[in-house]
Amino acid sequence: MKLQFLGSGGSSLSAKRACPSILVDDSIIFDLGPGSVINLRKTRIDMERLSTVLISHCHADHVSDLIPFLWTVQIDGRKSPLTVVGPPGFRSNFRKLRECTNTSDAFFTFPLKVEELSFGESFDNVRSCLTDHSIPTLAFKVDAGGRTICYTADTIYCPRVVEFATGVDLLVHEATFLEDQASIAELTRHSTARMAGRSGKEASAKRLALFHIPPPNEHREEEFRKEASEAYGSEVTVGTDLATIEV
Repeated sequence: MKLQFLGSGGSSLSAKRACPSILVDDSIIFDLGPGSVINLRKTRIDMERLSTVLISHCHADHVSDLIPFLWTVQIDGRKSPLTVVGPPGFRSNFRKLRECTNTSDAFFTFPLKVEELSFGESFDNVRSCLTDHSIPTLAFKVDAGGRTICYTADTIYCPRVVEFATGVDLLVHEATFLEDQASIAELTRHSTARMAGRSGKEASAKRLALFHIPPPNEHREEEFRKEASEAYGSEVTVGTDLATIEV
């Protein structure tokens, strides 16, 4: 399996990082935050290979490039079907996104299916789990070729997510804050780097990568790596845009 960061940042865009978006095996995308479509273009992949978009929740930094992405593949002349999956209530939110961008159903000439996934349900080779965030949010786990990747989306430390990620080959865990910012992490239901490391350790994840580094913390990247690695007990990768990880 191959994972590529289309957006390794979080909360808002920076010159260095787009907002959350993860490409798996050139076929599945986890989230489409602002700036991720530009990075998707830079990969030069065959867009027809993209089969599924999985939206974890509808905070702006995770979903704002969804409509631009759909416009992009439509204007490219897409023919193959595409499925967009989100949490409970997603169909209503998707309709609102289309309405506020004046994007009618008739605009799309390729088969587009919009699905909702209840917490704990599966979709094809993807399983889901409820995280502990400020709004209901899906974590995703995808199995392919005997390998497993878990994407936490947004969450503070969550035993349920740890259990969900147990034994995965790669855990991609959000890390928005550092230990000296633990109070704001608690308030916003985001993880510190140490929480991410703890989750990776308790889940016995074979590898751990961090994402969701917000612009005010980009200059502290080495602190993210150090705090997470100390808790995890091994080296941790801090995601950067367009970086790839082979699993």
